[in-house]
Amino acid sequence: MNTIKTATVASCFSVTAKIIIKNLIASGTQVVAFGRKGDELRAEQMEAKYDGKLTVLLGDLSNEAESKALVAKTIGILGKIEAHYHCTGIYTWRHWKDIEVKEVEQLFNANFMTAFVFGREIFNTMERNNGGSIMFVSARDTIRNIPAGFGPYMASKLALNGLVESMAAEGVEYGIKINAVLPTIIDTDVNRMAMPDIDPANWVDPAEMAELMIELTQPTKTNLSGALIAFNAKMH
Repeated sequence: MNTIKTATVASCFSVTAKIIIKNLIASGTQVVAFGRKGDELRAEQMEAKYDGKLTVLLGDLSNEAESKALVAKTIGILGKIEAHYHCTGIYTWRHWKDIEVKEVEQLFNANFMTAFVFGREIFNTMERNNGGSIMFVSARDTIRNIPAGFGPYMASKLALNGLVESMAAEGVEYGIKINAVLPTIIDTDVNRMAMPDIDPANWVDPAEMAELMIELTQPTKTNLSGALIAFNAKMH
């Protein structure tokens, strides 16, 4: 049962984030979600679906000043943040020998810096309110041998894993729980189009992942923090 009264969701137009938002609101949670600037129309359309139970704010989550402003505005709306779901990230398949430096910077910006910069602001407000839960999304192969072509992407997710484990250690004294789910390929239309030759039968169902993320952030999960939870395939 969901007992979270207030929550925030980053990368609100991604498939998993949209499911999390829908499920949280359906079970009584007030939500503030975050997207990128330029998505004003989609933000208005998403807000209209939820009759005042959702506010969508736009900004750069890797920018410290914007992140501080977004969290301050969120506190003005929600009062406090009990749970945060960080679905922000990008993927690329490239070899180290020929990837552009700019592409590596983009990977780390989306997959690590947003988690660090914005996640820290969430952490700080949770500290002031004596607790909360943060859930990140990493990648399963960060805890296995990484094959050629996955290096730059997995390196950015390995940095995220380090953030999760060490920030969780910092959060213990404040009652803040920080964990990450580590999926394989998520079954989305975009991924099916990008990888038409791969059988999606064993890909991760985003609805099942969203359900698990919400379950693991419940206040009753008091002893779960610093966990990197592998999500290998559909859970049947």
